[in-house]
Amino acid sequence: MKLLSAIVVAAALTVTAAPALAADPLQECVDLSASHVVRRAGDSAVAVQDGASFYRAEMRYGCNDLGYSAKLKISTDKQEGRLCPQGSKLATQRDYCSISRVEKIDEQAFKRYIKR
Repeated sequence: MKLLSAIVVAAALTVTAAPALAADPLQECVDLSASHVVRRAGDSAVAVQDGASFYRAEMRYGCNDLGYSAKLKISTDKQEGRLCPQGSKLATQRDYCSISRVEKIDEQAFKRYIKR
């Protein structure tokens, strides 16, 4: 009986946590403030914080210099600090990587991504 109760509780916790993991695709371009932060979020993604807004930008083919670069800059059509659903690039110290997907995330997801 205790095992069944534990399974039910675990399932309920999983269901209630699911909405927090959901991310919304970015629908239109965002002009980031001068104080925005871009952090590595794995081998092929970055997490961006701009005030109380948070984003995850993914590179389809990865980004070779991402793990080694101290400076990460986002731009679209050579306009630095502009993040768009399509056409944005991530500049590292030695490379430019095409961003293939951008999602709006919450602060908790941002913190999880940058810990990877």
